[in-house]
Amino acid sequence: MQRRFVSWGLMLLSALGSVSLMRAIADNFDPAEKRCAQNLYRLGRAALMYSQDYDEQFPMAYERFANTQPWGWDAPVAVPRNWQTGSPHGGWTWANALQPYLWGNKQSYAFLSCPSTLPYKLPGADYSQRVQSPVPVSYTYNGYLHNYFEAGVDDPSTLPLFWEGLGREHWLGFAPVNPILRCDRADQPCRFTPCTNPSTHYPRGEVRLPQQSVWIHKSGMHFITMELKLQVRRLGARIAPNSTDPRIDPFDGYNTQGIPSVARTDACGYLPLFAPR
Repeated sequence: MQRRFVSWGLMLLSALGSVSLMRAIADNFDPAEKRCAQNLYRLGRAALMYSQDYDEQFPMAYERFANTQPWGWDAPVAVPRNWQTGSPHGGWTWANALQPYLWGNKQSYAFLSCPSTLPYKLPGADYSQRVQSPVPVSYTYNGYLHNYFEAGVDDPSTLPLFWEGLGREHWLGFAPVNPILRCDRADQPCRFTPCTNPSTHYPRGEVRLPQQSVWIHKSGMHFITMELKLQVRRLGARIAPNSTDPRIDPFDGYNTQGIPSVARTDACGYLPLFAPR
């Protein structure tokens, strides 16, 4: 009963915050950018509602099929979970797990992509064998939050939950994660830990460099934090060989199309801007 009251309280606070955010978006953004920002807000709110129902633990970013197997850290999961013939994978990972906290029906999948992005089909995926339409997904989940607890986050006001980490691109039928935990061992837990000894640290981090421009909107790239604050960052503000500001931009080495060639990681492969601690 107490958890139910907490969930209802979060919903009320989110609704009140949503009014202010939507007004700000309407005043400052064009229609496509407005929709992208609203979608990110809805995803962030859904993740917090999910965590209240699951003992303040964030959704999974990856899946595995047995305790003796490593997590599929490098295998994007299907959205919806059964769109491919004979492939029911991904039911408990973030994009599918959050559906009941959005609208709970097929229309909620529309919140997973920004209309300003271009389609991309994953190599090796058979798009001809399907039982329903694959859903486009352009927003990326902060993979460091896989099975992570809210109490372990140092600064919820700045930590991104979701962002436009593919650049101007959406994946057809699969949910991307960026940055990523490289959970390639079955005998170790798949959970973020601060970088201490790089030579023995597990799991290490991986970063997916955008293959399309990060110049998605006139105002900049959108992020939504744990406190449901919309951040707008001007990524790719300087072109190589000039460097961008590491306090703002997780990437560097941009070409003239706004596509980066370098990720600013620490010695353990983590992007500091996305680290919970």
